[in-house]
Amino acid sequence: MNTKPVQRRYDLDWLRVLAFSGVFLYHCSRFFDACSWNIKNSTTSPLVDTLKGIFDLWGMPLIFVVSGASIFLALRPGGGVRFLRDRVWRLIVPLAIGILVLGPPQVYLERLTYGEFQGSFPAFLPFYFRDWHIWGGNFAWSGVHLWYLENLFLYTLVLLPLFAALKRQPGRRITEALGRLSARHGVIFLWALPLGLLLIVVDPSGILRPAFSEDLTRLLIFWPFLVYGFLVFSEDQIRQAIIHQRRIALTIAIALTLVAAVLGDLEGPDVTLGLFALVMILGGLLIWSSILAILGYGMCYLTYNHRLLSYANEAVLPFYILHQPVILILGYFIIPLPLTILAKYLIIAPLAFGITLGLYEFGIRRVNPVQRVFGLKPRKPTLPVVDLATQPVS
Repeated sequence: MNTKPVQRRYDLDWLRVLAFSGVFLYHCSRFFDACSWNIKNSTTSPLVDTLKGIFDLWGMPLIFVVSGASIFLALRPGGGVRFLRDRVWRLIVPLAIGILVLGPPQVYLERLTYGEFQGSFPAFLPFYFRDWHIWGGNFAWSGVHLWYLENLFLYTLVLLPLFAALKRQPGRRITEALGRLSARHGVIFLWALPLGLLLIVVDPSGILRPAFSEDLTRLLIFWPFLVYGFLVFSEDQIRQAIIHQRRIALTIAIALTLVAAVLGDLEGPDVTLGLFALVMILGGLLIWSSILAILGYGMCYLTYNHRLLSYANEAVLPFYILHQPVILILGYFIIPLPLTILAKYLIIAPLAFGITLGLYEFGIRRVNPVQRVFGLKPRKPTLPVVDLATQPVS
């Protein structure tokens, strides 16, 4: 068994913190885009729609890539059972808190906003816990915004045998061969092909047939990014290929983003199967090139530690769990005000950040039992420092 200590990957810590910061800003803007959400502003912003569309392409895929890398670094050969037990504490327990505690107020505010319920929050609670329909019921099976935790646990449960096998010596030979192949110029971009093929099969746009539900589409689409994150950080040759070709990846990502903006959505009877397949494959290349660029530049320039990084990295999971209920509660009262979109955003985002951070600092971080249910390891008590020079000699 390899007993070498794992070197801390500060680039992964930075990418995790920055990606979830993007999720926070993204959710603060969801009042103002053209898509449906829990609470909506009376007017929308084309700029918000554009920024949302860009983040939708690579935001959550990046988070799953980072999660896959974290699985590689945390999983030890022969330690699958212990790892899975840790995942239950870090994912399922916080998800349960989200479903049972944080879900009801979010669904309640949504039902009030759209006129689907009238009455107090205590009066709504029986409707929340009785309406267990998986699709469209009041009960939030994924904790409203915590579907990432749910999907990550399901992926881990299914893929853990594969990850454990790749950690053993026969599996290492496979990843080493993949590393040698991916080190060749341009080969790393071919990883986009399976993503494009998956997009064709899942058909998230609903062009070939009625689209799947949003929850099912998420479940089917994001698992390859978890595997890719595991593979990327299993071999140095793969990481070096990404670093060396990061500029090419950025160029491809920008070019395809501009092309997608010009072409718009695929609609109408003129869309053939061949055109649809081509667009989906290019979509896979756009997503993967964006991730390669972010990873490549991150591995180049985010390799340093900072005194705030450890704090922020520890706060990521509780902050993610708490942030959307805070945003929605603030938005419920601020969105109806006669203010501009920019003014509302500049009120909601700083207030939500401060309140969420305060809840973490004073309600979670300093209380060991609460830390545990929010996916953190309990803090060890700090022992007093004793100056032996001042102690009497017996």
